[in-house]
Amino acid sequence: MSYATNLLSRGEEVVFESRQHWFAIIAATWAFIIIAIFALAVLIWATTSATTTMLSVLQIVSLVVLIGCLLRIALVIWGWRNQEFLVTTRRIIKCEGVFNKNMGDSSLEKVNDAHLSQSFFGRIFGYGTLDILTAAEEPGGVEDFPMLADPVKFKIAMLNQKEQLERPDLAPPRRYQQRDGQPELRRAEPMPPRAGSDRVSEVRAATPAAVQAGPPPEAPAPVSSSDQLAATLERLAGLRDKGLITDEEYEAKKRDILERM
Repeated sequence: MSYATNLLSRGEEVVFESRQHWFAIIAATWAFIIIAIFALAVLIWATTSATTTMLSVLQIVSLVVLIGCLLRIALVIWGWRNQEFLVTTRRIIKCEGVFNKNMGDSSLEKVNDAHLSQSFFGRIFGYGTLDILTAAEEPGGVEDFPMLADPVKFKIAMLNQKEQLERPDLAPPRRYQQRDGQPELRRAEPMPPRAGSDRVSEVRAATPAAVQAGPPPEAPAPVSSSDQLAATLERLAGLRDKGLITDEEYEAKKRDILERM
């Protein structure tokens, strides 16, 4: 785990991470690269020439200069590898340094605006300078990110997180969007009629046909009047239990059948 992520507060998470573009290494070490190439050429020439006292001294000097330049370039690359430019859920963090760490952070709530500048080559190779404008000048705060890699993505992540922090009621972008288009519409299933509604009479009219549906018996057995009465009352009780008729309708129908009997 890196140095900056060890200092995150409880519940704080990294949203975007970047560092300087690798062109920053060349910008910081181009002089040492030229001197190292020149020292290497002198060392090769002095080694292949006839050995004299002056050439021996020249070999030693060129070797020392070459080693010093290479060490300087290696330190710059090491420092570049240890850079941490972070956008978290609460802050912007800028951490630099190999042995001595220099860390600055600014709360997203204090960020007023961000100015991004990119040259022609910066747009081609993907780097730029991002200046952060905060509400108040504070020591140790974040001010600018020179030669930042992926500056557009860094700025978008910072502004999106700032808006989400200030307005938590907003949903994260593209969370509820359907990737495969709109969902397929389905026809709703018809609901059973409620007791006392107009459809009860229709169901009651269709109920005898539904009850009698099915293959007719080959030889129906004769039934008595008491069995018919019991079967009719049982069907009415079943309709009442299913909610197709009310209790009042059930009692009225029951009295009507008993009176006719």
